[in-house]
Amino acid sequence: MSELATAHASIVERVLNDYRSIAAELPGDVGARAARARSAARLLELGWPNSRDEQYRYTNLRAFERLKGFRPSAAENAPAAALAELQAQIELPAALPGFERLIFVDGRRIDGAHPMLAAPAEEAAASTVWPAEQRLGLLGDMFASDAARLKIRGEAALEILFVSSARAAGAASYPRIELRLEPNSRLRLVERHLGVAASAALIACNLTIELAHHAELNHYRLQQCSRESIFADTLSARLDEQARYAVRSIAVGAGSARTSANVQLAGRGAALVWAAIAVGRGEQVHDIALKVEHSAPDTSTEELFRGIADERARVAFSGHIQIDASAPGSQARQSLRGLIEASAEIDLRPRLEILTDDVRATHGATTGRLDEDLLFYLLARGIDRATARALLKWAFLGDVLREIELPGLRAEAERLAAGQLPDVPILGGLR
Repeated sequence: MSELATAHASIVERVLNDYRSIAAELPGDVGARAARARSAARLLELGWPNSRDEQYRYTNLRAFERLKGFRPSAAENAPAAALAELQAQIELPAALPGFERLIFVDGRRIDGAHPMLAAPAEEAAASTVWPAEQRLGLLGDMFASDAARLKIRGEAALEILFVSSARAAGAASYPRIELRLEPNSRLRLVERHLGVAASAALIACNLTIELAHHAELNHYRLQQCSRESIFADTLSARLDEQARYAVRSIAVGAGSARTSANVQLAGRGAALVWAAIAVGRGEQVHDIALKVEHSAPDTSTEELFRGIADERARVAFSGHIQIDASAPGSQARQSLRGLIEASAEIDLRPRLEILTDDVRATHGATTGRLDEDLLFYLLARGIDRATARALLKWAFLGDVLREIELPGLRAEAERLAAGQLPDVPILGGLR
């Protein structure tokens, strides 16, 4: 066995050993325990990903090798005590007007029962079948201790905070969202991941989403975990007839971050809009892999990605759109752009797989440094170089930031992005 294969086999062995050591302590009934065991067997069957796997080519897999363990953090205090302890460690973002809020600390809910929660999380059994390219989702299926399990009827607005606390240092956290929107329902969902310095070593988040016919989900995602963290989120979504799913994603945190998303447009007229920003500095790695399957007629996908990599960071986005023969009349558009600073790296991989003639599809991917002509234009009008560079970087991200319709959340997203760009704060006001 090669040295690489031996290293990856040892990771699977470590994961399984950690799982077996606490399997009896994890919550759930007989069905849940059986589902966890199936996930463990599936990981053993698939093995750990390696850099030869196309979908993991740009993932920082070495970060997983350096983990001390995969066991989740110990049980929390009582909800009130846990919240008080958390607020002493970190300033939580202000509540959004009109939104209800759920708070999870180190993968466990601390604010008690909530009317939006469909059932006690401990009664659930993992049912998602993760493909090989999403095998990191198996970690959450094995170890998750709690979940935001939601069934939405009508119209709702919800913010979920997943926070890694100081007590989770060196341990793992497994946030989980299981969401179903009933027919004609509408949900505005804000999902935030944040943590204190030196918090959880691994944060592995699973999301499973079902949108019934004519349902609409506006999903805002902000990932601002501590630099000491490894963040991996795995998302699976299925859209029925005339359902609409809009994602606005901002990723600035974690030392190493990996997003793997699969969206199936299963009903006629289903639509996906995915707009994302990833900004990396230092030696951060952001790797995003999005696959969209058009399985029904008249479906549509719009992908918008803007990435900035500075110093020695690496940012990657893979956009795979598959339009099946069963999906005539479909539309797809990709706009992927990357901006490189210093010795950083950006890798953009648009891919259209079209199996029908009746389709409208466009894609474009560009990577480069700041446009010298635009920079010269600003300098020629008396703007100093630092301010000119800041303006160009901010304009580069504006396509996605403008997609965030909630003013308070947009301001926070702007603050997070600006914090990653050393030139931008000199502008003072950002709007």
